[in-house]
Amino acid sequence: MVIPQLRCLVALGEEQHFGRAAQASQVSQPELLDAIRALEQEYGHPLVRPGAVFGGFTSQGELVLEWARSFLQHSETLHHDLQTSREESALAPLLERRSVSPKRLRPPGPGPEHIDLILQAALRAPDHGGLHPWRVVEFREAQRAALADRFEAEKRRRDPLASPADLRKAREHATRPPVLLAFVVVPRPRSKVPAREQWLSAGAALGNLLNAAHQLGFGAIVLSGERCFDPVLGAELGIGPDEFLAGFVSLGSVVEAPPPRSHVLPGQVWSAWIPPPASLDHPTRQPSESLNLNLDIANDKT
Repeated sequence: MVIPQLRCLVALGEEQHFGRAAQASQVSQPELLDAIRALEQEYGHPLVRPGAVFGGFTSQGELVLEWARSFLQHSETLHHDLQTSREESALAPLLERRSVSPKRLRPPGPGPEHIDLILQAALRAPDHGGLHPWRVVEFREAQRAALADRFEAEKRRRDPLASPADLRKAREHATRPPVLLAFVVVPRPRSKVPAREQWLSAGAALGNLLNAAHQLGFGAIVLSGERCFDPVLGAELGIGPDEFLAGFVSLGSVVEAPPPRSHVLPGQVWSAWIPPPASLDHPTRQPSESLNLNLDIANDKT
């Protein structure tokens, strides 16, 4: 007994006709009759009344037909449930990813081999024209104190009355994360690819970077804030005049899970387009390459 034979039997019960049942089962009529004969041999009883034209089921055939319908329904339900479980398992790493504050991160952070894999994942992001309109700067341990000096200086420029606690917090942003990266967007001005597509590509790469870190077992967060717009700090970090410091990526081992957060339901970000009436006036919209994009993923105002 195999499922295709049972499907032929159920199709015959639905169609009450050999030819239509074969068509519904996507087999030839001789193959349908062979399937019925195989079931009759399996159960040791005639299931269909003899004749060249379908004349109905025998009493034993009615019993097998009822069982076959129930079996196939439960089989399809089980298959659907298992398929859903496999799909959910495949997406679990994406569904579970959360931004983890630097205060919840501890060493060890990702090593050079991990950083290489994370960057390879970022490079797999959609990239019209293969421009790679972004780059990453790593701040290694030996340079953290110098980076902290510059974070403190930026805080003083922005807030001359900053308290010692605020200045200490600014320095900690440079020294606390086990691994610290800067994510820089580098639009290619002489490319035929629109600037907005390059920004989207950079954002997709940043998303891949964060997801890759999560897959490798590390916590990660992107902090932007006002320091990303400071021209003095940008110049000190080697950010060119046509580049944009999108944020600082903190990476490390998670020692404390972030608090739960409510997630937006898919229906709140999904809609189905309905064509407008033909008589509706269409406003003109001028395309613009002047984008004022702030990737304030986890805005840090200090």
